[in-house]
Amino acid sequence: MKNILKTLTAIISFTLATNNAMAKNVKSQPQEFVVNGIIVKTNNKLDSKCKIELFNENQLVNETIVKMDKPFEFKLQKNVWYTIRVTKEGFLPLTISFNTEVGNEKIINNVFYFETELIELIDAKFLNPDLIDFPVGVVSVNKETKKFEARDVYTNNYATGLHKTIEKKQADIAKAYVSKREMCDDTV
Repeated sequence: MKNILKTLTAIISFTLATNNAMAKNVKSQPQEFVVNGIIVKTNNKLDSKCKIELFNENQLVNETIVKMDKPFEFKLQKNVWYTIRVTKEGFLPLTISFNTEVGNEKIINNVFYFETELIELIDAKFLNPDLIDFPVGVVSVNKETKKFEARDVYTNNYATGLHKTIEKKQADIAKAYVSKREMCDDTV
């Protein structure tokens, strides 16, 4: 249960960290968007390197190897959909989608900052397999705030969807354990 809570904390920390995004006043349409991020290292014994890839329409645009707890940055063109994928051996791949479509909006913040943790494969068995491959977050221009920010509703629904399956599996495990015990008691 402790690992499950840690996993959900990793996903939810994506949402919380994005609320502290660094502001950059642009006052007009930006020529590009900037994504700054940190992949948090949760275990000092781990090799601290992970691969970060930037995709545009399933085509690799950029790839880098970074140390965990060290910042990285990508510059994104406007009016394009991107995906960042973070991979590390022994961990689930983590993806985040970015929509830089601006339209005629005047943007006051074109910089997005996030911190997140990776989810260990051992913890994945408790997660909803139908949601694991989806992005943990979607980032786009909010027309009301005029900022490049995460869709918190999406991330919260994603985390909730993973959690609902955990409860169901734990209940199934407990039910199977009780049934098996009752069968053993009947034969004695």
